[in-house]
Parts: sequence; structure tokens; C-alpha cells
Amino acid sequence: MKKTKPKLFTMKVEPELLAKWHHFAKSKNKHLSDILKLLMSGEELPKSVPVKKEPKRTYTKVDPKLLREINAIGNNLNQISRRINEGQKFDAVIELSAIEQQLDRVLNAHQVH
Repeated sequence: MKKTKPKLFTMKVEPELLAKWHHFAKSKNKHLSDILKLLMSGEELPKSVPVKKEPKRTYTKVDPKLLREINAIGNNLNQISRRINEGQKFDAVIELSAIEQQLDRVLNAHQVH
């Protein structure tokens, strides 16, 4: 038996009513199209399901000097990468050693005791 593709059904509805419908579907944790299919086929709607909310991110305050230093180190790494990708001749070991020293200074300066 040949399977047929679902057909697209469109209808006009006022924006406020559509917003209410979307809100209702969200309260059931369903897509609006699923709710409309259930209603039109005479099936029972699901009970309300609480919508899972993403936990709020918590941020730690960081010393702006530390951020600037880490940003500068990141910029140095990007410059090294660019040079390597462009095939420029330079001593990457010396450059990376300098970055390692910068990181050590940053770590020592910002350790919590």
C-alpha cells in the first residue's frame, strides 16, 4: 500500500486568537498542530503538563584585569595560528613558551588563598 504525504492545511485567524492557541498548546506541552488534530478528530486532549524551564545561569564575578589578560593571551594564540596557517616562517616554540609564561603570571597573580 502506497503511503501518502500529509497535506498542508492553512486557515486565517486573528493574531490575538492565535497567540491564545499557542499558549494553550504550550500549557499542554504539545505543538499547536497536534492539539488541533486531536480536537478535529474528536479525541480527548491531554491533561496539562508543566513546561520544563531551563535553569537560570549563574555567573561568577571576575576581576576585569584578569579578563583583559586572558583576552590578550587568546589574541596571541590567534596570531600564532594565523601565521602557521599562512605558512609564515617563525619559531612557534618561542611564541608558545612566552604564552605559557604569561599564563603562569596570570595564575600566580589571581590565585585565591
